Amino acid sequence: MPGLTDFGELAVLDEGYNAGGAASWPPAANLFISLHSADPGDTGANELTGGGYARQQTDFTAASAGALDNVGAITWSVPAGNVVAWGAWDASSAGNCFQTGWFNPASNIVGLALTRAGTEVTNNDIQSNAHGLVLDNRVVFEVIEGLTIPAGLTAGTIYFVISTGLTTDAFRVSTTSGGGAVDITAAGSAIWRQVSVTNFGSSGTFQVAAGALDILATE
Repeated sequence: MPGLTDFGELAVLDEGYNAGGAASWPPAANLFISLHSADPGDTGANELTGGGYARQQTDFTAASAGALDNVGAITWSVPAGNVVAWGAWDASSAGNCFQTGWFNPASNIVGLALTRAGTEVTNNDIQSNAHGLVLDNRVVFEVIEGLTIPAGLTAGTIYFVISTGLTTDAFRVSTTSGGGAVDITAAGSAIWRQVSVTNFGSSGTFQVAAGALDILATE
């Protein structure tokens, strides 16, 4: 799931405590930013290929208040398909993936998902106070350390919000637009996050405006 990868976590620890250490960080040049068609996970998986696609190197602002941003616009050539996430690498190809993140709507809606035993499990309801989601919003679920995601949901899978069961404080999800609710079979809790999915019917150009790629000091 997006955040610091395993390599990134070790690099941060080594840089802070071991003056660089075994992770061989930082790189000699600015990071290269990749695009991904599905959850990049902890390794930078699902990176785009074809259509003239290549990672793009960019400059970033100085870190402030736990974040930094790209100085100028970043533009990629992309093949047909979805763009949903980004990655940060120390090389233009192969190399080490340091951090990943979802592309989020400007509102960056996120919240706590809770499904309790009983009718909530039976009805496949996900409780989230004043969630603000609407029909066909795309959401992913992220595991909370030490807790269990509601059984039936898969962390990192991008779901559709459906109209059935949609209220101010509850929602249900499907793997397809307008499809049936995912069958939740046991109680649990997770973080949910709204994700922006950009689909290309054929090869094209994807751009992130200057200052729009927010790199946060996440775990």
